[in-house]
Amino acid sequence: MTIVRIMELRPSIYTWTDSLPPAPDGAWVRLERRLRADGRWTADPLASLASESARVLRHLPDPRTPASFQGRGLVVGYVQSGKTANYTAVSARAVDAGYRLIVVLSGIHDALRNQTQARLERELVGQGEPGGPIWTVLTGQTEDFRSPGAEVLQKSGVFLIVAKKIVPILERLDAWLKSAGSMLDDVPMLLIDDEADQASINTRGNRAPDPSMDDEEEEEPARSREGPTATNALIRSLLNRAPKAAYVAYTATPFANILIDPAATDRRVGDDLFPRDFALQLPRPEGYTGTEELFGVSAHNRTVFRRVAEDDVTQLRQAARRRSSAPMIAAPQQVLLPDSLADALAAFCLAGAIRERRPSLTDQPHTMLVHVSSRVRDQARVAEALRDQQALWLEALRQGQDLSALFREQLDLHFLTVELPASPEDIVNGALEVLSALDVVELNSSTGENLEYDVRPSRHVVAVGGNRLSRGLTLEGLTISYFLRTATMADTLLQMARWYGFRTGYEDLIRIWTTDGIAHWFTELALVEQSLRDSLQALNRAGRRPSEMAVRLRAHSGLLLTARNKSGMAETFQESWSGEHPQTIILPLREPARLYANRILADKLITMAAPGREISSGWIFRDLPPEIICDFLRAYQNHPDTVALRGGALADWIMQRASEGELTDWSLFLAGAIRGTPVEIGGFSTGLVTRALNSTESIGILIDPRHEGVDLVGGADAFRRASGNYDAEAMRTARPTTQGLLILYPLDPAPLQVEGVDAVVAIALSLPRTSDGQSRTIVNRGVVT
Repeated sequence: MTIVRIMELRPSIYTWTDSLPPAPDGAWVRLERRLRADGRWTADPLASLASESARVLRHLPDPRTPASFQGRGLVVGYVQSGKTANYTAVSARAVDAGYRLIVVLSGIHDALRNQTQARLERELVGQGEPGGPIWTVLTGQTEDFRSPGAEVLQKSGVFLIVAKKIVPILERLDAWLKSAGSMLDDVPMLLIDDEADQASINTRGNRAPDPSMDDEEEEEPARSREGPTATNALIRSLLNRAPKAAYVAYTATPFANILIDPAATDRRVGDDLFPRDFALQLPRPEGYTGTEELFGVSAHNRTVFRRVAEDDVTQLRQAARRRSSAPMIAAPQQVLLPDSLADALAAFCLAGAIRERRPSLTDQPHTMLVHVSSRVRDQARVAEALRDQQALWLEALRQGQDLSALFREQLDLHFLTVELPASPEDIVNGALEVLSALDVVELNSSTGENLEYDVRPSRHVVAVGGNRLSRGLTLEGLTISYFLRTATMADTLLQMARWYGFRTGYEDLIRIWTTDGIAHWFTELALVEQSLRDSLQALNRAGRRPSEMAVRLRAHSGLLLTARNKSGMAETFQESWSGEHPQTIILPLREPARLYANRILADKLITMAAPGREISSGWIFRDLPPEIICDFLRAYQNHPDTVALRGGALADWIMQRASEGELTDWSLFLAGAIRGTPVEIGGFSTGLVTRALNSTESIGILIDPRHEGVDLVGGADAFRRASGNYDAEAMRTARPTTQGLLILYPLDPAPLQVEGVDAVVAIALSLPRTSDGQSRTIVNRGVVT
């Protein structure tokens, strides 16, 4: 039987886009044809791009309407996940619909703007091709916007501008639009703001309307010492110059955008950039490696993380080491770097050798990220130390010494689970060749940011940098990351995670050296990100606009979601665990007394809960009163740094909900692994569950999503997505408000480096949506909730 997949591009409710005439030679059809011919786009991703771009277009104002409009929207993607492809497709569809001026604000650095310009010319414009829309491109691949004279707008066709988001360029663009005057009446504008949480947010105030003010004395928006910040004011001014304008913000970290004051307006530049009309979440692209894959439940079978000791952190942050002019006598094991950075450099060489022996990766760029400090002088010192280490090892080889043992040890240590494309000896020899060929480069404001991937496609490069590595810049073939850069904001930390993206063919080679604290931050960020995406989906399922229903953001225990000067409208709700799945992602693995007490406690709970029924991979116990669950939670000895699951507070909340008729009926699930080492808990035999460390005491995400449905009608299989994955959020949504689930995970102590107990007891809960709302939720107080 032939299976036919239908991609529905139209909603069941009529929208303005349904009345658009066919455009057989339009911008979208031509873009789609170019992407298909490119060879890198297969049928499913191209169908998804078609569907998602059509969805965004439906939320834009109809450019054919005679009335003026000012649209505001937000599209949320994933870090390094192909947002450019989406806004390119949206631009093509917008042109077909009647938008005539496409303005793309592409970052604040030349490299990203030039890259975006080249891509849009190639994919959207298709320069040199006959037919289709008539394009006038007002910026070049090496030239930012310079006023061409307003009369150019009298030409027919479509105009494209790709500009840096910096004040001088925006002032130039604003002055040009101002000079155009009424020529803009028939030129509907679509303004795409890429990385819209960077520079675009107003961190100052707005000038209140004042009838006594004379408009003639109002000068350029960026020059005023009052009112909005310069970049924000100029973007708002650009939009106000056009009678018909739509603004779409694109970002993977939209916390600041969601927290813009919805009512903010300025007497000179108009409404702020709050996405009042729509906020859409793009689907996770196939083959994408993100927070979930590296820090969530999908990371359980990976060996990604390597701990950087505090001594190494201190060493890297000290003053520059003294140099000697004495002749170098190299020994094979001699290192000039901290042990962890030397290990990471050796691992990079080994990863390069493995990549070169995989046919799909031959002659492709390969990169290592070293992000230790934001200070240029620190970056220069670390880069020089890496070059010295490279020179030391190469000198040892020149002297006839054998480094094979050193690199073979690193191969076994870091790539033991990797299926090698050649013998270990061949890989080691290849790694020594990579060592000889690799380049150490600095990427910062002093050195620039050209990695020369286009002219040296098979390059092995160690990129040492700071802020220039934080946004926009793609590190191709990134396998090894050495990351010590701390942050106080979640959005900043996520944007610095350059290891996210498409890693097809080498996702098993990704290794990240970092500290325990940073690893723990990223683990919790997986929950923060998922909560954001769940909230955006809930907004759209409800058919509401962001101005009508607040997007709920989960607070992070150790980080601000965004800078304080961007979150003045943030309001935190009282604590609740409604619809949550609190879990022990950090365990007291270095405190034997706590582990032993929890092991005894688990025996007592299971004994009290009996009888149980054996189901797939565990035992289920039903009809338990909340008192038993709460007594257990209060007695359970958690890690002292735990925030997400605090037994006493959680128990108090459960009893409060029970007093109002919620969470009165509990089930207990004793999880197990079929192939796990047998263990007996409270008289019931099961198999130990394996979880790996991603820092000294953190295991990342504990819950297996299917376990959240073990007590529901139809079980977990009733909540599968089309992809086959389990939808745990849907399980919690379907859970009756009276019904809670406690899950006990007896973890294998061996991978956790624990002795003295036969099982490390970790716990999680799956909770329904109760009447008091979600836990530690941050909302925009300007939106009615």
